[in-house]
Formats: sequence, C-alpha cells, structure tokens
Amino acid sequence: MAAAEATTTVAGAGDPFGLNEDGSCRDPAAFRAALLADTGRLEALSGEPRFAPFLPVLTGADPEALQQLLRQAVQAEKARQERTAKRWAERTIDAQRASAPVPRDTVQVYKQLADAGLEYGPAFRLLRNVHVPLPAEASVARGGR
Repeated sequence: MAAAEATTTVAGAGDPFGLNEDGSCRDPAAFRAALLADTGRLEALSGEPRFAPFLPVLTGADPEALQQLLRQAVQAEKARQERTAKRWAERTIDAQRASAPVPRDTVQVYKQLADAGLEYGPAFRLLRNVHVPLPAEASVARGGR
C-alpha cells in the first residue's frame, strides 16, 4: 500500500481535526492547537465527566499518547457500531413487533415532527405503519423491566 493511501483522511484536507483511517490524527500538533483554541469544545469536554480523564492527553505535549487515545476511541466506536448493527440485524419482525406493540397514527407522527421543526412534504411522507413501545408504567404492569 502506498504511503498516500495509508494517510487517507476522514475529514477534509484543511481540517485540523482530520483523522487517518486508523483513527489517529493527521497532524497531532494542528489537532492539539485547534482543540486548545476552541473554547467551546474544551468546555464541552471538561463538562462531561466521562471525558475528564482524557483531557491531560488531549491537551498535553505527548503526540504519541494523543494518537494512541484517538486510535482507541475510534476502534471502540467502530466496535460499538458493529455490535449495534448486529443486534438490529438479528431482530426478527416478531421481536420488533413485541417491543413496540402500540400503533401510532402517521398523521399525528408527522404533526409531532413538524412541531419539533422537521417538516416533511407529501413526497417525503413515507411512513405507513408506525408502532411504539408501551409507556414505562404499562410495561412494568405487564411484567417488563
């Protein structure tokens, strides 16, 4: 494989947060500088307890530790997505029906979407058979979790 192929970026060429296919950042110095300059991202990371342990690596001076952390994060996210996709692929139509037994009126669904700011014109109103889970209290009464 050519070196150019090995550094194919996930983000655009001018993006300091651009990642290689393996999850490492394309330019660790640019990544760190852009992160430190972006107070919004730093505040979001600082405000999230699960990310607090990683802040020293993200903002520190060790580029290899940064690359390792990003690779692990990307690999973990890919694994999570694969597990989710597998679970959904394995669900039978009967299991899907059992988990969402309450039919919903599609007109009402589109009205709620419009109220939330999502407008769908007639050509994009393709939902025909919508079912939702039981409300939590009804599920508990039926012996659910």
